Amino acid sequence: MIKNILSISLLVVVLFAAGCIGGKSVESSYLRVGSNAELKTVCEEVRPDLPAVAVKRFTSLPALDRETVILANGPVLTPDYRWSWEGTPAEILDIKTGPALSCMKNYEVVAPYRPGVERALILSGVVMSFEVQRSEGNIFKGAVRYSLWDGSGKRLLARKLIEASVPVKSLTGRAIANAAGTALESILAQTAIWIDGYSEEANP
Repeated sequence: MIKNILSISLLVVVLFAAGCIGGKSVESSYLRVGSNAELKTVCEEVRPDLPAVAVKRFTSLPALDRETVILANGPVLTPDYRWSWEGTPAEILDIKTGPALSCMKNYEVVAPYRPGVERALILSGVVMSFEVQRSEGNIFKGAVRYSLWDGSGKRLLARKLIEASVPVKSLTGRAIANAAGTALESILAQTAIWIDGYSEEANP
């Protein structure tokens, strides 16, 4: 009897050590999207004479509301615990959007959104994709659905889905991070062009 209890205890210890009970069996490497060097190129001068665009914090569905990198096979999304982002995709966009929109010609950007700040427009966004799509040959796909509101936040002025797809050279952490950085840069560049060219008079 005692021998059986000792055997079971030893088995439990082995399973815990192997990661089969509780926790992940491998330790994640954290992937950074973009680099700090890009922050040196942003327009830091505040232009109070321009109308302001206030950017609300981004949201996403629960499957993307996690740091773990997602590998997708068509519509099936699987977390890969070998790699994690520094934050959730929505949090990454929260950090990156302000600097990316700071060089617009026709609008100043306020990010994140602060109640009480004078603004002409309010931008909100939902992260629709932020994963490596394996069914198409290892392509990183990012997509954000935007809504553009008037300054009161009560009237919807425009909406737009902005996407980017970038090949992942190899299924390694560095290659995934590089592809994600390129895709996000493209999404935010398209976003800046869309907002900077928006005119309420031209889009009643």
